[in-house]
Amino acid sequence: MTTLAAGPAPAEPAAPAPLGAAALAARIAVPRRLPVRYDGQQLRHLSPSSYTRFVMCPEDWRRHYLLGERFAPSGAMFLGRRVDDALTLYYRHVLERREPLTLEQLRDAYRDRWFEQLSAEDSARGVNWESDLDEQRAFQIGLDALALTLAELVPRLGEPVAVQRQLEYALAPGLEWTVQCHLDLETLREDGKQIVPAVVDYKVKATPLTQARADHDAQAGLYLAGRWLEGDPAREFCFAQIAKPGARRKQIGASLVSTGRSAGQLRGMLARIAQAANQIVACHERYGPERPWGFADPGGWKCSPRYCHHHRRCPGGAGL
Repeated sequence: MTTLAAGPAPAEPAAPAPLGAAALAARIAVPRRLPVRYDGQQLRHLSPSSYTRFVMCPEDWRRHYLLGERFAPSGAMFLGRRVDDALTLYYRHVLERREPLTLEQLRDAYRDRWFEQLSAEDSARGVNWESDLDEQRAFQIGLDALALTLAELVPRLGEPVAVQRQLEYALAPGLEWTVQCHLDLETLREDGKQIVPAVVDYKVKATPLTQARADHDAQAGLYLAGRWLEGDPAREFCFAQIAKPGARRKQIGASLVSTGRSAGQLRGMLARIAQAANQIVACHERYGPERPWGFADPGGWKCSPRYCHHHRRCPGGAGL
């Protein structure tokens, strides 16, 4: 086990001295290695999504990461990934050619990628289209989302610096696992008379994040912590959001919600993921990979047939 030792932090996260993670988190035991997966390979990374999955439902995490139980992506997931692909192509073209794609060029690329990936998914597990989001509707929402993004979000996101960069960091020396992040977009944005560095993440959601939720979002905290540890901190984490039309919203919408973190909040986020890693190892040592680890709140949205593929077989869901 390795211990993260508390230490001095810069007063402002915008200009820290480059410090190791061991000097940034509270005193907490950090496991040297994570458990072994179903295929005999040791887990080497925790990501913001895996951290959130474990916090919400340890049993869901066990089934997904240790047992390798995988399911067809939902229509919403497939749509979000294709919009992400198109916007990644847009910004790569800007960085490489120094000129943007037109909307029609972007839509053509989106169409090509949509049918290419749909064929790949159909050859694997397929796509779990839902009654309120079938393939035709999802495809059109994606086309509308790209037009709205170019019109309302791109002008506010700033000058691109990097696109789809993998950011990886260890919480302490000698660990056999890292925190792994994939940054959709990194930019320089105007903030009054200043140019500030920012990280941007694209979202296509039925219910966009509010400011309150963004201010406590684990993904934002872990990404900003990673930039901080690199010695190149970002001032903002921006959720570039497309709100899908549905039962509660008749028209598609766009919003940009920005959040930041203080030095104390960054240290706290590092302590939280360290604690999650410690709990993962403790659950594995106590229960092993085959016994349940603990369940999500039965009154929450996560513990339901719609949002958990394991629900019908899970003892904490409908499995008994």
